[in-house]
Amino acid sequence: MTGRPDHTGPTRRVVVVDDQALLVSAFSLLLNSQPDLEVAATAGDGRRALEVLRALAARGRGADLVLMDIRMPVLDGIATIGAMAADHHLRGVPVLVLTTFDEEELVLGALRAGARGFLLKDVAAPVLLEAVRTVAAGGSWLDPAVTSTVLAHLGEPEAADGAGQGLHDQSATAGGDRVQERGLFEPLTAREGDVLELVCQGLANADIGARLHLAESTVKTHVKALLSKTGCRNRVELIVHAYRHDLALPG
Repeated sequence: MTGRPDHTGPTRRVVVVDDQALLVSAFSLLLNSQPDLEVAATAGDGRRALEVLRALAARGRGADLVLMDIRMPVLDGIATIGAMAADHHLRGVPVLVLTTFDEEELVLGALRAGARGFLLKDVAAPVLLEAVRTVAAGGSWLDPAVTSTVLAHLGEPEAADGAGQGLHDQSATAGGDRVQERGLFEPLTAREGDVLELVCQGLANADIGARLHLAESTVKTHVKALLSKTGCRNRVELIVHAYRHDLALPG
């Protein structure tokens, strides 16, 4: 039997970026076997990844997700994520980072750069597919082992070299008139608490709306309010922040 299974919904286009050719082949084979996923391009380093991403965007059908390694030659994953954020054609493309247990500082760097999810390289195939679909749809993904690593680092005093910069809590605004309580500039409403709980489960806005019977635009408004009230810059940082301040329980 040849060809891809029939699929009537949207197909998510994935760019796989890793310097290990065997992993690229394995991930590509798995993703291409799914009716709703397609590997649009691959790259062995960050510089090449930026080239192929820009080429796809120029052709009018960009990537829906980048599956990105951290350690790569020429340009590593963190620098590549930063370059994507600085490019108005690429800044909206979500990045799902591949990592290992011994890359704690790199995980934190990727988080600061704007990664939307973290996945261990020895992940089981069903989990990889679920993570890819979740992040491509606008959700977030934190592997439990990576979550523990990030929380452990966030619990330590800020390093002198600034390794925790951008992740530590702001205790007040420049005017000093808003002091945080449980990591909040302002209390959450009941509905914001409901949305935060589902964000911490990794759900995308559309799925949160369906669960809470809200319009997707309303969910976006609540997420924006949550980011403002916590001082976070993205959904993954919001999840970690919620875990750290007992606004949600790691699970």
